[in-house]
Amino acid sequence: MKNLFLTGKKGIGKTTLQKKVLDKLDVSIGGYTTQRLFEGYYRKYVAKSLYDNKEYPIIRVDSRDDSKVWFHEVFEENLVPLLDKSLERDLIVLDELGCSENNIIKFTSKVFELLDSSKIVFGVLKEDNCEFINNIKKRKDVTLITVTEENRDYLLDEILSILKSWI
Repeated sequence: MKNLFLTGKKGIGKTTLQKKVLDKLDVSIGGYTTQRLFEGYYRKYVAKSLYDNKEYPIIRVDSRDDSKVWFHEVFEENLVPLLDKSLERDLIVLDELGCSENNIIKFTSKVFELLDSSKIVFGVLKEDNCEFINNIKKRKDVTLITVTEENRDYLLDEILSILKSWI
């Protein structure tokens, strides 16, 4: 079981670093990344499939009052099947896992199934404190790297070295 996660403060560059790493790997990739899109007063966050390039809306934030609408059904109806299909790939990406998914049992169970599999999992964890995130962090088969302003420009080679040693 080979699982590597990046964590760190919001906006520090975890997802950016993850994308740089993925661009340098020559393996088949499944899972998803998250993207922020702007639509008028709204920020929409989508999970973008690395398996088939489809996009799934996961949250909408109103910039006028910061209210949020979560699309929990997307995790169960779209992301769980996507992660099942991603088991065909060499590496599975899980971008931005956080406490918002804590009570989506079908999704969190699938994440733990992936972590228990022989596949390489490369993810991003929010700096959250909940059962879901804490259970990932305390696993003995998880390598956790904290991204900071001081190290974010120097971690690329270290992360590539770890992942390539697992491939």
